[in-house]
Amino acid sequence: MVVITLLVLATLIGLSVVLYSSRVQNSERYQAMVLPLGDIMDIGFVAMTPIIVGITGIDSPLTMAGLCTLGYATGWVMRYNIRYFEPVSTEKGILRNLSNTSQGALIVASVVNVAYYLQLMGGVVIFIVVAPFNFDGGALSGSGIAVAVLVALGLIGFLRGLDKFNELSERTTAFNLAAVSAIIIGFAAYNLQVAVAGNWVLPDYNPPLTTQGARQILGFFALVQGFEASRYIGREYSAERRIRTMRDAQIVATVAFVLFPAAALLLFAQVRPNLGPTAVVQIGAVASPVLPLLILALAIGSQASAAITTISSRSDVLLDLSNEAIPRRLTFPILAAGAIAVVLVTDVLTAVATASRVFAVFFTLQCLIALILASRHEHWKQAVGIILVGLAMVVIAIFGLST
Repeated sequence: MVVITLLVLATLIGLSVVLYSSRVQNSERYQAMVLPLGDIMDIGFVAMTPIIVGITGIDSPLTMAGLCTLGYATGWVMRYNIRYFEPVSTEKGILRNLSNTSQGALIVASVVNVAYYLQLMGGVVIFIVVAPFNFDGGALSGSGIAVAVLVALGLIGFLRGLDKFNELSERTTAFNLAAVSAIIIGFAAYNLQVAVAGNWVLPDYNPPLTTQGARQILGFFALVQGFEASRYIGREYSAERRIRTMRDAQIVATVAFVLFPAAALLLFAQVRPNLGPTAVVQIGAVASPVLPLLILALAIGSQASAAITTISSRSDVLLDLSNEAIPRRLTFPILAAGAIAVVLVTDVLTAVATASRVFAVFFTLQCLIALILASRHEHWKQAVGIILVGLAMVVIAIFGLST
């Protein structure tokens, strides 16, 4: 355990030094990549991987690769729209109407996503900080923490805006990347330790994939989205810059998403924890005592920052949809109130599946926009790809299921 702990800390500190260097932080490429990457690389995939492992076993890395491939294909459609829709986005007509409708779906999906972010954060905090001490928190729960944070964000946004918090949350993305990398290194080092001892074998952890399991996998699509944020920061960065950095963010996230279950699979097979959002904490403690604390820090840092950046960016979308009839200061409590309503009526797994289905509706509408543009420009090969992505989104919207 000592060697693994040292490797985890060395990875965390070393990557943090590099990512927080002025050269990286002041790079326009990095700055343009922070928002989509921050929205994708939250603790959601870390916490939900145990459930995916429980559904697909040793095929879970391939399952994550499949979800990421679908996410990348959807990002390709969004990049097509950045290039071809944005120049004509102010023109009245069917494209504008579809765009407005899709933005409405995006707001709904984002509100559900924010609820899931903070429910998950609260659940991890309760599991690591409260539960070990057998503390009777009464009303204190993961949902209670989520509601408290949302009330605070809505109130602060109404009184002062979230610009300062948004700048701070963007800076936490570097820590999140370092923390995720350190967790993966810790699990990989455990595998190596077992292999050196001559005890490593391919885990016998391969449950049959059922129809319900396949639908549950579709319900995790929300884990691999977030890249669409690049579509809505056009005031800050050029189209080409956003296209490149969206692609970069998706590639970085895909590497992490596939390596994580691959590195953790042996521990899941050995420990056989109850498969839920806190299972990763249980297996982490087996590899190194520092990993649960790192997961806690990641939960707080990534989920809070993702919630802040999502509310801030969707504030702009809400302003655009209302033609600025709604004062900006009111957009924050409106979005926070919507997320609170979701927290009160759903659990975290239901929220993820609901977000996946609504995001699929949003991307379906974006595919329709792209298809119309492809026909206008006679991009027939792209049109075929857009249709296939759109059909996949329709399948998720209809069949996505919570666990």
